[in-house]
Amino acid sequence: MRLEYERKTSHNNYTLLQALVNPKVWLLSLIYFTLVIGLYGISFWLPQIIKSFSGLSDLWVGFTSAIPYLVGALGMVFISNHSDQTKERRAHVAICAFIGAFGLVLSAYFHQPVTALASLSLAALGIWGALGPFWALPTAFLSGTAAAGSLALINSVGNLRGFVAPYVIGLVKDATNSFTGGLLVMAATLLVGGILTLLVPNDSFLE
Repeated sequence: MRLEYERKTSHNNYTLLQALVNPKVWLLSLIYFTLVIGLYGISFWLPQIIKSFSGLSDLWVGFTSAIPYLVGALGMVFISNHSDQTKERRAHVAICAFIGAFGLVLSAYFHQPVTALASLSLAALGIWGALGPFWALPTAFLSGTAAAGSLALINSVGNLRGFVAPYVIGLVKDATNSFTGGLLVMAATLLVGGILTLLVPNDSFLE
């Protein structure tokens, strides 16, 4: 019943082709492109980052690496629920992107184990917290095959960045002999994503 209600209240009946060339779909693809660099950067490099500042054994690095993921998972549930309750998406995505960027900047300069881990957890909270509200944006103006095709396009564009991000961060690390530069690159990308989200008018996805 809920799916039927959402289908009937969709604002537009785009065809698949119309959706794939829609500027709003490509804007969402670009925003997701920026979010994924933080997601993949942390996913690929978190154990080595923790190892670099903690000096823990590989076993304890594995256990410790679970903490930011746990914070991110809890944040994703809470933020998504809050976004659903308030019926607001744009600010939730932008604020989470800014939180993620702030956490990464802090983690770039805080090298004490507790503060560095707290910073990485804050970054995970922002990055994973943005995902739920973000994926609610396309279905605010798309439905049916148009929604399915657009979601696939957005995900594909985002995952291109996911392919590139670990290598870029690795190159920055090798050049600087530190994770600081890579963390700042991820932070800057999330900052751009948050700004792009705020540039979208509140009613842009409800036209």
